[in-house]
Amino acid sequence: MGISRRHHYIPQFLIKKFADSDNMLYLYDKEKKTFAKEKRSPKSIFFEMNRNILDFGGTANDNLEKLYAELDEKFSRDLTEIIATKNITEEGITSLLVMVSSLKWRLPVNDELFYDKDRQYTYDKLPISIKAINDDGSQNTEAIEHLLNSEIFNRTKRLIFPFLPFYNNYEIAEDKLSKLHQNSYIDSNEIITSILGDSPIIESKRSDIEDFGNFILPLGNKETFICSDSGNKKVNSIAFYVNKDLAMFHQAKKYVVCCNKDHLAAIIYAYQNLHSVGQTNLIHEHIFKFV
Repeated sequence: MGISRRHHYIPQFLIKKFADSDNMLYLYDKEKKTFAKEKRSPKSIFFEMNRNILDFGGTANDNLEKLYAELDEKFSRDLTEIIATKNITEEGITSLLVMVSSLKWRLPVNDELFYDKDRQYTYDKLPISIKAINDDGSQNTEAIEHLLNSEIFNRTKRLIFPFLPFYNNYEIAEDKLSKLHQNSYIDSNEIITSILGDSPIIESKRSDIEDFGNFILPLGNKETFICSDSGNKKVNSIAFYVNKDLAMFHQAKKYVVCCNKDHLAAIIYAYQNLHSVGQTNLIHEHIFKFV
């Protein structure tokens, strides 16, 4: 059986939640400023060929992509149960938080941020331990050094970084988890439609990888996952939903999708009006005031 080549940086189960009844989406290219001629399926968007392929001695390996697939299966099950039961347990919240953190480091739009943090977060600053033992029981420092300088270890950091917000001094910090649980909730609105872009996490502290800060992640056309330290645990203005889509469009690098072409066109028009008067900076500034 051949290895996989089409690697989605936004999980397909999440993309599907923004699709129409035929499981299709309208695609807009920000760079070309045009809609795609035909609607697209979740399979055909938000992916890069061979993105998670690793080289093992000249042999291509897709174990990293397979691991993402296993994680996505769990995240999908947990999200489906939460939305169906409208009950969020601590375990469910933790799963969604890990999903958001994992998604952040899968996105091509965050590659430069990853490379920057990769240089800062050397092995000694990570909550992991690597051992290589010689036949006599001693540490094989040469093998460890070789691994730490390899592309494999570098790429594996994309799986380690997502857990840093939960750790403090190499141990899971209960106070961090408690704070995140208290600040997190899912907003549901049956009358809205949402857009999805290639940079879907709206963050207040994008460059801080050891603290979530406040963030917003649309989970589909009706639900939005919100983490906010405002203490409200609710959306306090209908303006939030328009602002959310404007923020999504603003930070998208290239592609944006929606199940409703007219809705997406309206967001694009509103964004262009803000851009023409130099006010796009207000989008991100205001959005966390609504939650």
